[in-house]
Amino acid sequence: MQKRNNSKPMLYFGYGSNLDKEDWTRWCRQRGFKHDGMKEIGPAWIDGFVLDFNYFSVTRGAGAANLRFLGSGRAATPGALFEIDEYTRDILDKKEGHPNPKYYRRERVTVFTPDGQSHEAYTYIHHTREKSFHPPNEEYENLIRNGLNRLGMPTNWLNGAIREIPKPKFDLVFVYGTLMKGMLRHNVLEEGCEFICKGTVQGELYDLGNYPGLVAGERTVYGEVFQAEDMLDVIQTLDLIEGSGGSDPLFSKSIQKVNTEQGEKWAYVYHYAQSLDSYREIESGNWKDVSQ
Repeated sequence: MQKRNNSKPMLYFGYGSNLDKEDWTRWCRQRGFKHDGMKEIGPAWIDGFVLDFNYFSVTRGAGAANLRFLGSGRAATPGALFEIDEYTRDILDKKEGHPNPKYYRRERVTVFTPDGQSHEAYTYIHHTREKSFHPPNEEYENLIRNGLNRLGMPTNWLNGAIREIPKPKFDLVFVYGTLMKGMLRHNVLEEGCEFICKGTVQGELYDLGNYPGLVAGERTVYGEVFQAEDMLDVIQTLDLIEGSGGSDPLFSKSIQKVNTEQGEKWAYVYHYAQSLDSYREIESGNWKDVSQ
């Protein structure tokens, strides 16, 4: 084990027992490790992965949380983003069994914070073809549930993973430009999507000519929330329209917190990914103010 040093900070995405600070602290102290190198930043989501309990933890004598990849538009999982140092990363490796393939493997993933910004982070995933369900014990389940509640994150994905309810769908999309009702491309959403409510996200909105672009910022941007009957089909269509994907995308798909009269929601949102040179900000944050 390395000694604590001034290594460059890195990011870690936790979705299981490490959402509980006391459990992490207790594990470290029992083994003589320093626990203070894991600093919570806040809630985050990972796209394309479903929370599963297909891993049996001998240490806990029950099922432990795992991530299983299904693909964007098919699943997403809530958790927390942490800042860690190299010393703490090595402790996590020991806790999760990396690099032994019998246990969890450390991997680089992309996660999204409430402002819709993407972050490269480490997480731990156990890769297995096993489809067995190993229910967690009550104590372990509560570590995750309490962590999600503390972060203000939904627990229905956890409820689905422990098979209390059918697995929920990540099926909301937030639009703020030509896809809104009454706008030029709204017909794309008319089949297969249902209008849910109006909403706002954090960011800045720019007039790109025939359409707007959302980027990170501190202002409020107005738009609408739609629920997809088949999100995979909708996402594939929107990815093409928005020029998302590839090495030089026009827009990048993210997951972002949406504020609505119905409460906080989490949805897919497309952020402009090119230079904003010569483009004018829409200070009201509402595309309809300049498009009509």
